[in-house]
Amino acid sequence: MSDGIFYYSDEFLSYDMGPQHPMKPARLKRTYDLLMSYGVPVRVEKPRPCPVSDLQAVHSTDFIWAVDRLSSGDHVPFPERYGFGTGDNPIFPEMWDAALTYCGASADAAQAIVDGRCDVSMNISGGLHHAHYDRAAGFCLFNDCVVAINRLRARFDRVAYVDIDVHHGDGVQEAFYDDPSVLTLSIHESGFFLFPGTGFVHELGARAGAGRSVNLPMWPYTNDEQWLWAWREAGLPLLKAFDPQAIVLEMGTDAHYLDPLARLCLTAQGWLEAVKDVKALGVPIVGLGGGGYNWMTVPRMWVAATNVLFDLNLPSDTPESWADHAAVPSLFDLEDPPIAPHDVDRAQAAVEEVVAEVRLRLFPYFGL
Repeated sequence: MSDGIFYYSDEFLSYDMGPQHPMKPARLKRTYDLLMSYGVPVRVEKPRPCPVSDLQAVHSTDFIWAVDRLSSGDHVPFPERYGFGTGDNPIFPEMWDAALTYCGASADAAQAIVDGRCDVSMNISGGLHHAHYDRAAGFCLFNDCVVAINRLRARFDRVAYVDIDVHHGDGVQEAFYDDPSVLTLSIHESGFFLFPGTGFVHELGARAGAGRSVNLPMWPYTNDEQWLWAWREAGLPLLKAFDPQAIVLEMGTDAHYLDPLARLCLTAQGWLEAVKDVKALGVPIVGLGGGGYNWMTVPRMWVAATNVLFDLNLPSDTPESWADHAAVPSLFDLEDPPIAPHDVDRAQAAVEEVVAEVRLRLFPYFGL
C-alpha cells in the first residue's frame, strides 16, 4: 500500500455552483473512480470539516460571518462586497458546509504530514487559490492552500507553495507577500490575458518577504518545451535555493491545451514533468487540486500526478473497468496540440524575456 494518504468524500460534490458553472464537482468523483479502478491499494481517508479557527487565521471575521449567513439564506447587505453574486461566485445552497469540507481536507492533509503519518498527502477538492482575506473570487470561497501552509508551519520553518495551475495563485501570494518563511512560486498564463490579471515578475514580495514571491507569466499558446524550460531555468532553481522543508503543490490541470478557459498548450505528460521535479526534491508534499474544466483531462492528469507522488507505478492505459475508458484510454496525450508557427515563435520570445527578468530580479536574493 502507498505511504501517502488520499483524502476523499462524496461530500466534496456539494461544492456545486450550478449546472451552468464551468467548475463541475463531478470531475472529483471521476478522478476518484479512475484511481480506484486501477485496483492498487491506496490509503483513503474521509476529511473532517475545517475548524473555524483555521479560517480565522486566513480570513476576516466579517467575511466568515457573511459566508455563514448567506449559506443559511439570511439577508446580508451588499453581498457583492464579499465577492458573491457574480457569475464566478454565485451564492449556492450549503456553501458553508461545502467550503468547510474542502478546506478540512487540506487541513487534514497537512496535519497528517505534521504528525508524521505520511510524507505525501492529496486533496483533489482543494487548491482554491483565488480566495482573498475578505472576499471570494475566481470560483474560490475560502483559501484552503493558505490553511494547509499554516498547518505545515507548526512543524516546518520554511514552506514553499508551488502553483502549476494556468491561473496565477494570487490569494496565496497575497497572504504571504511579506513573509520570508514562505516562498510562493506560480507559473501561469500571463495576467495580460487571463484572470486574475496579476502574477507578473515584478511582484517580488515586500519588506522581509522581498524575493519570496516568484512569478513566471507565460504567453498564450506556450507549449511543453517552452513551459518546462521556464520552469527549470527560472522557477526550479529558486525553489531549490529556498530549500523548503515542506511543499504545498497546487496542481490545476487547466494549462492543458484542451481546457476551455485558458490558452496555454501543455500536454498531460509535459505538465507532469513539473510534478516529478517537485517530488524529486525529497521533502514532504501536500498535493492539492485546483482548476481544470475539461472532463477528459482532469481525472487522468490528477491520477497521473497521484501516481508520481504516491509511487504507485500505474500503467498509462486507463483500466477497461473505468466507466470513461472508451473516451479516455490513456493518462497521457497521444497527439501534440496544434499550434500555429507564429504563435510558437511569439511564445518563445516571451518566455525568454520572462526567464531573463526572473534571473535579473530574483536570483540575487538567493545568491544565484
